[in-house]
Amino acid sequence: MNLSFSEQRLGRVAWLLAGLVVVLALIVLPLDLRQAPPASLAGWISDLIWGLAIPAVFAVLGALIVHRRPGNRVGWLLMITALASVSPTDVVLWLLSTPSTLTPGLWLLAVINNWEWVPLIFAVFLIPLHFPTGRPPSPGWRWVNWLALGLGLFFILLISLTTTVGPFDESWQLPNPIGFVPMELVNGPFLIFWGIGLMTVVLGSVASLFVRYRRAASVEREQIKWLLYAGAFFAVAYGLTFFLTPAGASSDAWGNLALTFAILGLPFAIAIAILRYRLYDIDIIIRKTVQYAVVTGLLALVYFGSVVLLQTIFGSLTGEQSPVVIVISTLLIAALFTPLRRRVQEGIDRHFFRQKYDAQQVLAGFAERLKNAPARDETDLDELLAELERVVGDTLQPEGVNVWLKPTQSDAKRG
Repeated sequence: MNLSFSEQRLGRVAWLLAGLVVVLALIVLPLDLRQAPPASLAGWISDLIWGLAIPAVFAVLGALIVHRRPGNRVGWLLMITALASVSPTDVVLWLLSTPSTLTPGLWLLAVINNWEWVPLIFAVFLIPLHFPTGRPPSPGWRWVNWLALGLGLFFILLISLTTTVGPFDESWQLPNPIGFVPMELVNGPFLIFWGIGLMTVVLGSVASLFVRYRRAASVEREQIKWLLYAGAFFAVAYGLTFFLTPAGASSDAWGNLALTFAILGLPFAIAIAILRYRLYDIDIIIRKTVQYAVVTGLLALVYFGSVVLLQTIFGSLTGEQSPVVIVISTLLIAALFTPLRRRVQEGIDRHFFRQKYDAQQVLAGFAERLKNAPARDETDLDELLAELERVVGDTLQPEGVNVWLKPTQSDAKRG
C-alpha cells in the first residue's frame, strides 16, 4: 500500500506518541506505587497492568494501525486511551503536597486531574462504533460521535467552573477564582443527566457493532466476533464487580483485577483479528514483532538460566566464579537462535497464519517432488506444468496463471 507524504508523517507521529507513552509509564508508575502502595497482591498486579501493560499495549497497537491506515479512527482511539492512562497530574499534585495558594499552573493541573479520565472512557466506548473500518457502519450513526464529544466538552467546561478546585481524590480544595457552579449541582442533577448520556453512547456504540455484524461479509464477521468476545468479558467482569460489592464498601481488589484484565482484553481482541484475518494489512509486521519478541524472551531465559546453573556447578566444583560460563552461555545462544526462530515462526504461522502455513507446506512439497523427479528429458512437461498451475492456484489464488518457458538450443534449431 502506497501512502502519501502526509500519511507517512502521521505514522511517524503515532510512533513518537507511542514512545512517549512508554517513557511516561516507566516514570509515572514507580511514583504512583510510592504514593499509594497496593495493600494486596491483586492490587499490585492491577496497578502494574494499569500503569505499564495497558498504556504500552494500547499505544503500540494504535501506532501500528495508524502506520498502515492513518485515516482509521480505531488506531487514534487506542492512542488516546494510552495517552490518557499515563497522565502525570496525580503524581505532580502529590509531589506538590497541600498548597496554600492557587496559582494558574496549579489550577490547570487540578482541573485536568478531574477530567483526564473522560477522554479515556469515551475513546474505549467509541471503538465498537468504528471497528474495523474506522468509521460508523452508516452516516446515520454519527450522532453517537457527536453525543460523546458534546458530553465530554460539557463535563470539562462544568468541572472547570465549580466553586472549589482540587485533586480528584479531594485531598485538598481551594476556592476557584472563576468558579460559580456549586459542587452540589455537579454531584446531583448533573450526574444523573450525564450518566444517562454516557449510557446512551455505550448502547449506541454496541448496537452499531451488531448492525455492522448483520451487514458484514464472512471475514469481517469473524473480525467483529473477537471484539464482541472482549466486550462480553468486560460486561460480565463489570457486572460481577458492581453487583457483588456491598453498598458503601470500597471495590474488591480481585474484582478490580478482573476489570483490568477485561480492559486489556480489548486491544488483544483487535490484535487477534489483525493476525488471523489480515486486518489493516499489518499482519506481517505484527507477525515479525511477535516472532522476535518470543525468540528474544526465550533466549534471555536460556541465557540467564544457563549462567546461573553453570556458575552454581562451577562454584561447587572450584569454589569460585568462572568467565568460561559466560562464553559457554553465549555460544549456546548463538547455536539456538536459528532453530528456535524457525520453530517459533512455524508455531505462529500454524496458529495465526494458517493459510500462509499451509501454502508453505504445499510449496515445499512441490519443490521436493521436483528435486526427486527424473532427468529433464524424461519429464512429462505437460504434467509438470499442470502440477505447477495447481500449486500456484492453491497457494497464491491468482485470477490466472501463465507460464513462459525459455527455448532450448534444440527448440531454436527446429524453429
